[in-house]
Amino acid sequence: MFLGRGHTGGDTVVYLPKERIVCTGDLMESRLAYMGDAFFDEWITTLEELKKLDFMVDLPGHGVPFTNKGLITAYQAYLADLINQVTKFKNEGVSPEDAAKRVDLTAHAKDFPQITGPGADIRGVRRMYAWLDEQQAAK
Repeated sequence: MFLGRGHTGGDTVVYLPKERIVCTGDLMESRLAYMGDAFFDEWITTLEELKKLDFMVDLPGHGVPFTNKGLITAYQAYLADLINQVTKFKNEGVSPEDAAKRVDLTAHAKDFPQITGPGADIRGVRRMYAWLDEQQAAK
């Protein structure tokens, strides 16, 4: 199934309704995902579509299988927070490299324990800067 863009422009989900299993690839992992090809706002929307499916187990592309749809909501909150913080830094003229060092997502560490302090992957922040430029150009 194609529920929409998110991690990439071609995220595919395999849904086994009888078994109540969904295979989400990198669209929804049980840990923080690489964001170098992301469509950030659409990712949040696509994850909302994922939550509408009747499944008990998510088999992600990376990380461990999970059964709690609350993890999807937590990832949506993480993405929204990341968008807000990086947008603020970009609007202030902060370089992507400095923004990646300064962004503070520690509020999400309870759901994503690999967050051990401030900072975000530079590749994702660079992609977000480019994505923000694309959004601005489209207006």
